[in-house]
Amino acid sequence: MEIAALVVLAVVLVVGASILWSTLRTGMPPMPSLGRAPKAMLELVPEQPDGAIVDMGSGWGTLAIHFARRFPRTRVVGYEVSFFPWLVSVLLARLMRLDNLVFYRRDFRQADLEGVEVLLCYLMPEGMQAVQQRLERDPGSVRWVISHCFALRGREPETVSELPDLYATRVYRYRYQ
Repeated sequence: MEIAALVVLAVVLVVGASILWSTLRTGMPPMPSLGRAPKAMLELVPEQPDGAIVDMGSGWGTLAIHFARRFPRTRVVGYEVSFFPWLVSVLLARLMRLDNLVFYRRDFRQADLEGVEVLLCYLMPEGMQAVQQRLERDPGSVRWVISHCFALRGREPETVSELPDLYATRVYRYRYQ
């Protein structure tokens, strides 16, 4: 095997192991929001937010990037614990010159929600439960929770959009204040 092929294999193994480790630790893989979901989520923000937009578990940054581009005067923050997806997000934000977008390599459960108006979620059910518990403890200034795929248990969404895809994916909007 050539040296270049060994280097590529080593990089792939390190990246894969890192993502697997983060997934096992948190129970949530870093999955990109693709297809029609980001557009549907953007449509559920009724007006220009006064406060920040936070992506809880931003993965590869795709959703936060969509929101930063749509709302260039609004601060957009992404939280991601998995190193390589976080790194890709940071690099993409810099390459796209999205000055209103910042990514933190941190667990969203410790996110400061003061000054935050919109929470974005594309999390597994356990992650959604953590978001709900976090909001019950201290909602800060959160006004809207917009979730791709997974609902908040025991809360009635204000709006549910069904995407015209193979899975009839749902996007939920909850009003908090």
